Amino acid sequence: MRYLMILICCTAFTGCATTGDQQKSLWVGWFKNKDTVTEKVVNHSTLAPVDMRKEPGLMQQYHVGKFSVGAWVNQTPGQLFQPMNIQHPHSAVVYFYRLNSRWNQQEIIAPNFFLNGERIPSLLNNHYYWMELPAGSYRLTSSRPLGVIHFQKPKVADFSVEAGKTYYLKYEEQAFRGSPDPALNLLHVGPFMQMPTKQGLQEIRTTQLKTPGLSFVKYDDVQNTYLTESIHGSTLRSVNKTQLSDKAQPVLQKPFKLWNPLTW
Repeated sequence: MRYLMILICCTAFTGCATTGDQQKSLWVGWFKNKDTVTEKVVNHSTLAPVDMRKEPGLMQQYHVGKFSVGAWVNQTPGQLFQPMNIQHPHSAVVYFYRLNSRWNQQEIIAPNFFLNGERIPSLLNNHYYWMELPAGSYRLTSSRPLGVIHFQKPKVADFSVEAGKTYYLKYEEQAFRGSPDPALNLLHVGPFMQMPTKQGLQEIRTTQLKTPGLSFVKYDDVQNTYLTESIHGSTLRSVNKTQLSDKAQPVLQKPFKLWNPLTW
């Protein structure tokens, strides 16, 4: 009992010997570490997050949804390839393209694509479009429906992008055009092929922009500075936020006239 009382007294004196500054530094350090642990990573993407550890469920395979007709029906031309500059400091550009071939020309129903569960445009024959994605990981799936009925098991390609980089992702159902060198450690899952920059540029330059490019970046988190530039490589310039607001676009319409039977 005597030794227990001595131990308690020594502990109390040691606590009293701690200065106020030392106690303050201890509290400050504890709160600092607490803030560090609870700090959240800023999400710049408008896409819903996907758990890459899980395979697509039955709802992704069996459902009723939209579809796109292939190049045998839809032969709408587009503009030839033009490079697109990165707009957001935390984003990358992914060029998604499909080359010209007789197989692609005779396609009636085009494959459907989903990025993190959100449907993106199908690729027709000789077709490309760009996607602006924040740095992070994404899941791209594809399936070929029978009209509005989706039943095919989707092909899944999980990939990551880094800010400031450009990627070339080719969709190729035919293998005669070759694939990237395995030593480069590029994405190659089924018909999805990530191409090296030089080879990707050489292939995509003959394709056409038949659907508009897509941006999945939250631009509201860019503070103080609003930048804009053309896709043809002009220099960045700062603009006022009010200039970026939507304005009514003039629409030309044919005036309504009653039919005159005397003009027969």
